[in-house]
Amino acid sequence: MTSVAVIGSGVIGASIAYHLAIRGAEVTLIDRATPAAAPSASWASAGGLRSQGRSPAEHAITRAAARRWRELPAELDADLGVVFGGHLHVAETEAESAVLQARIDADRCGGIDVERLDSASIASLVPGVSQAAIAGAWTPGDGQANPVLTAHGFARAAQRSGAICITGRQAVPDIADEKCVGVRMAGGEKRPADIVVMAAGAWSMDMIESLGLRVPLTWRGLQMVASHQAPPMLPATLTAVGRNFSLKQSPSGEMMVGGRWFARPCGPAPWVEAVSEQTILQWQSASAIFPALSGLTMGRVWAGAEAQSPDGHPFIGRCGPPGLYLAAGFSNHGFQISPVIGECVAEDILRGEHAWLEPFRPDRFAHGALSADVSTTSLHAR
Repeated sequence: MTSVAVIGSGVIGASIAYHLAIRGAEVTLIDRATPAAAPSASWASAGGLRSQGRSPAEHAITRAAARRWRELPAELDADLGVVFGGHLHVAETEAESAVLQARIDADRCGGIDVERLDSASIASLVPGVSQAAIAGAWTPGDGQANPVLTAHGFARAAQRSGAICITGRQAVPDIADEKCVGVRMAGGEKRPADIVVMAAGAWSMDMIESLGLRVPLTWRGLQMVASHQAPPMLPATLTAVGRNFSLKQSPSGEMMVGGRWFARPCGPAPWVEAVSEQTILQWQSASAIFPALSGLTMGRVWAGAEAQSPDGHPFIGRCGPPGLYLAAGFSNHGFQISPVIGECVAEDILRGEHAWLEPFRPDRFAHGALSADVSTTSLHAR
């Protein structure tokens, strides 16, 4: 039986642990706090289940993930807050419309179920969108879920399948005789494992640096803002070609605004805090496309640390000394694909290389070349 220690119990780490456990591996899931705790990316995420606008390298994964989300609550026996309201990405000018069409064409080539909408169809499908929206890309199968509930759901299901979950303790890979032999816990305890998976998001950076590995993983803070509870008014997730926001209404009634609005570091890295000067701009950006938002009041603002890669693709695969594995750098678009990433990583570890993971090899920058296959939209919506 293969023994695996997974460091990090956000949605990615917990999914990996679950999929390893159900395949018979001896799994230990370890986290410095609890699953999806602040200020991790899973805790801060708005929980978008977006298949459109992704890189071609992710098309097969996102299609498979879209199918998995339909059955995942029952599979994990957990309320994950899953709602399928679709995703609408709008254009306001002819120039933006051309950009939108290129996105639609790329998605269709990748097998994504996406429709082009005119202004009348937008008004019918998603009432309340500004009349300035002249065209839209519509993926009816997209939606949202709760990342914290999902991380806990994966972790609990992993435990039911035999995994050991250790929370509130830090761990790092234990290297001996030029190979990874397990993890070293805070306090000095050593726990042997055949494979150690670093899936701690931004916290993976310290482990990578301490081991002297050359992986260009960085982090940044991104902030979110939400309204007080409001009556149902927006069933879909809403984004725009020319504006920096993502907008969705949670099952609780909050209107949540995300996007590439950067938080600032505070305290020991990677702790971050929201930038109040940007909050109004963030709100106004979304209100321009969904005017009803301007009549609501902001209820809360929060920020989390996201691990980033230079090309927007995660780093997934064997890394450094034998026995060490990396799954980090999802660049704020890993939530929707997390169920299938966990499945692929488990297959990769237990049965050999998985073809879907090939574009995400941690050594892909070894010769100084950036991938030309980068989806800029994958860096936008949360």
